[in-house]
Amino acid sequence: MLFKHRRCALFATAAMGLIISEHAFAQSPEDGTVISDETIVVTARRIEERLQDVPISVAVVNQDQLTKANIVGADDLAKVVPGLNVESRYSSETNVFSIRGFSQALRTQSSVGTFFAEVVAPRGGAGAFPGGDGAGPGSLFDLQNVQVLKGPQGTLFGRNTTGGDVLLTPKKPTDRFEGYLEGSYGNYSMFRVQGVLNIPLASWARARFGVDRQTRDGFLNNVSGIGPKRFNDVDYTALRGSLVLDLTPELENYTIVSYLNSDHVGSAPQLYRYNPNTSFGRRAQAQVDRLFASGDPYQVEQTLANPRSVTKQFQVINITKWDASDYITVKNILSYASFKQGLRQSVFGFNFPITVVPGIASNFPSPQAFNIKGTYGNDQRSFVEEFQIQGRSSDGKLQYQGGLYYEHSTPGDLTQNASIAVGAICQAGPYEDLSSMRCLWASPVNTVNVNTYTTEFINMAAYAQATYAVTDQLKLTAGARLNYDRTKSTSQGLLYRFLPDAANPTALFVPGTLVGCQVTHAAYADCTVGSDELHTSSTRPTWTLNASYNPTDDVMFYATYSRGYRQGSAAPAAIGAKTSFGPETVDNFEGGVKTSFQGAVPGYFNLAGFYSKLKDAQQLIGLQCTRASCPAGNSATSVFNAGKAHMWGIEFDGSLRPASFFRLDFSGAYLKTRLDSLDVDITPYTANFDNILFPAAVGDPLPLTPKFGGNVSGTFTLPIPENLGKLSVSALYRYSTSFSTAASDTNAAVNAARAALGLPPIPVDNATPVKQLDLNLDWRDIGGQPIDFSIFASNVTKQVTYTLIQPLYGSFGFDLRYLGQPRMFGARLRVRFGDE
Repeated sequence: MLFKHRRCALFATAAMGLIISEHAFAQSPEDGTVISDETIVVTARRIEERLQDVPISVAVVNQDQLTKANIVGADDLAKVVPGLNVESRYSSETNVFSIRGFSQALRTQSSVGTFFAEVVAPRGGAGAFPGGDGAGPGSLFDLQNVQVLKGPQGTLFGRNTTGGDVLLTPKKPTDRFEGYLEGSYGNYSMFRVQGVLNIPLASWARARFGVDRQTRDGFLNNVSGIGPKRFNDVDYTALRGSLVLDLTPELENYTIVSYLNSDHVGSAPQLYRYNPNTSFGRRAQAQVDRLFASGDPYQVEQTLANPRSVTKQFQVINITKWDASDYITVKNILSYASFKQGLRQSVFGFNFPITVVPGIASNFPSPQAFNIKGTYGNDQRSFVEEFQIQGRSSDGKLQYQGGLYYEHSTPGDLTQNASIAVGAICQAGPYEDLSSMRCLWASPVNTVNVNTYTTEFINMAAYAQATYAVTDQLKLTAGARLNYDRTKSTSQGLLYRFLPDAANPTALFVPGTLVGCQVTHAAYADCTVGSDELHTSSTRPTWTLNASYNPTDDVMFYATYSRGYRQGSAAPAAIGAKTSFGPETVDNFEGGVKTSFQGAVPGYFNLAGFYSKLKDAQQLIGLQCTRASCPAGNSATSVFNAGKAHMWGIEFDGSLRPASFFRLDFSGAYLKTRLDSLDVDITPYTANFDNILFPAAVGDPLPLTPKFGGNVSGTFTLPIPENLGKLSVSALYRYSTSFSTAASDTNAAVNAARAALGLPPIPVDNATPVKQLDLNLDWRDIGGQPIDFSIFASNVTKQVTYTLIQPLYGSFGFDLRYLGQPRMFGARLRVRFGDE
């Protein structure tokens, strides 16, 4: 223990000796003698600034690092930014970010905002399953950089940024003819082709075009014999075009058009533990036995014959900037986006076959996310308008900005999901809608629910922020924003039943027949709950107070107090339970220091510490009916403003160059979270439910929050003749502690019964710690030609990781887990032309 304390003290002393800096992977100058962030320009405060001048904890990853690591989506991005976590469950397009313990429960809005070219990512409808609000495949190519802002950003970026922001900055067209063609090939038949072309059209016009296409086989092996053999594959095409027009020397118009089509097979959970004391648990035993007998850690089973995850996104962004004078700039940002996402997936991933008619394969279908043919689970059209004024005083002491914001997201069409009741017996085979579905009419459970939702969002805000230089060293910043948010939804609940077919009385497996409304919707005309009941609105302020002090040009200390807020919403998928919830707020206190230094070992090192207090936390609460009669079904989930929590932590990063041929980069984040209280009142819903299942117990850490995450990388530049090019090798080791994804007392009732029998308890498993090594070889300007070649590999040691646990041992009788990527490797060839 004494040694451990001494070791911590030694690390702290060394860190303070280096002073400390911000999380950024800076590019070294060509001579390799100085590490400087002079060229790292960020827009964390909606204006272009040098990274080390920004009093915010910011992580920056440039396009070069994204390319080297073959980072194509949100789950990949989290590998290189400690403290940025991703919940990956259904598919790569439904990933959601979390920062500093702020995660996104099902049916809530994002806690981490994602912005592309200053515009918030297109949102989904927040219906039955998540969608939108993120950085999907195809968005991480031809970028200037990715900026990860940590902590509430509510003043300049608005609501739903309590954890922070992820800013994607695309490369603007330049006045040079340039571009590249690139091809990659790797294991799991990964093939990726990418191309960018930049064309100066005239002295006042320039355009840039890009395409990114990737396919890859899945790494999950489905052995059920039903549906595809591999899950979690990749198949997307992304297109982007941009145009800059200098209409006058003072007036610039910048337009970006982007398109994404992703159509692939999503993920699947792995059933790995069974409860022999439940009916489904006993059926799960054979599947668990097959898993462990196979020796294949990536084996899964499921019963959906045609699983699919499809995303279609189109967006137009127009930014007009007018330099009204030497001191005032007027900017207008306009965007239209269409976002459609369909999902067909077995939610529980079990394979319980049952023989009813010899020769006809049938089973108990798992609960499903299933969008009927021609419908989507998320289908929204979004319009964004922001008017902004930026300025500074003539002496440069005062910098200010303010603006008005409007966002309107409307349903593109109805979103629909069909869910076969748990316990029904159905034929194994593909189906597109209820007419082609075949289930056993004689089964005691023989229904299917069809739910249709619409959601409309309106968000409006006015904001202002100013920074005043009291002296050359001391700057004070104050900003405030007033937010108004409104949500309206509709929910239709139709009930279908599998009934005997009068035209074919011997048929046991029949299509579904509409018999009326679901019990929860029966009191409403046309089985539809309207927006007069499903609506909510809120008005909340957010603010920022900041002070920064520069004792020298290379050192900055800062302190910040900020208020963030996440909007409430209607919940159309929770009819029969709580159908709306209110906003949550966070107060954040942060301090840090940034520095750059020269000398024998040049570099930079940054440190930030924070404490956050969360109130009215939006918690997804499970509701159960344990009575003999359950009019609304046996279970449901609803979002409640149910708790208080706090979190505190430390974030650091730095870079050192001990020699001209070697650079060392490192970063890390320590996070301590605690759920302080839970207060859920189900009195209004006791007619339907009488028991509560909490997502966490009081005193538990918040879910999806590793206590520590960090990485360290070394880059060696090899001494080869200059005419042969530039050759470097790099290695990155990343580590992240395990974290909980469910309440610690989830199995309390089961374990109490086991203890009475003298049996050991059933644990609630956590996600596995990550201990992975990535390697990269990069050869630029081969033979003095504009040709680059690289070899990359991630998770070299083939660590098997479980990224998410669903403990259903006490309820359904089994536990599920989702798996992280295995070892991936490949090679890339890029040919540049023009001035690229």
